[in-house]
Amino acid sequence: MDIFNNIKLKVGNYNLQRKLSNFKRKRESHNFKTAKTAGILFTPTDAVSFEQIKQFLAYLNTFKLQIYVLGYIDSKNIPENFLFWKGINLFSKKELNWNLIPNTPIVKDFIDKPFDLLFDLSLKNYFPIEYIARLSHSKFKIGRFTQEHASYDLMFDLNKDKKLEYFLENIKQYLVLIN
Repeated sequence: MDIFNNIKLKVGNYNLQRKLSNFKRKRESHNFKTAKTAGILFTPTDAVSFEQIKQFLAYLNTFKLQIYVLGYIDSKNIPENFLFWKGINLFSKKELNWNLIPNTPIVKDFIDKPFDLLFDLSLKNYFPIEYIARLSHSKFKIGRFTQEHASYDLMFDLNKDKKLEYFLENIKQYLVLIN
């Protein structure tokens, strides 16, 4: 990361920490049967991961959840083959302000919705996704374990060898067990 991007990230983190100092959310444990709404954050890296996300959405639909999906594309433009999937909102680097904070109404709406479940399915650290997940008003947040922060109520420790498919299977297995 070059020095300019490093400065932008530090300013973005500073702004995030300021917002988090006044941030409050209502926490509740939920499983697939008790939840009525779910938010999904993800970063599609290829067509395979995008297909796995779609299969997970189909799985969630079996529980009659109202699902909101938001994906971040880590480039200036969204690939055309990602634009045709209905019900999936995407944003890219083009929708970030100078300090890497998402600056679009769909992101603000996503943050403000008090989902029963929030799934952060990103396998790498992306500041825009971290920003959304940490400021989300969701009641029960699920994501991967990171050393930097503990933003989630249920975390999965994924080493670099683990893939999205493994992550999704663990989510399915453990959310069935939660009472």
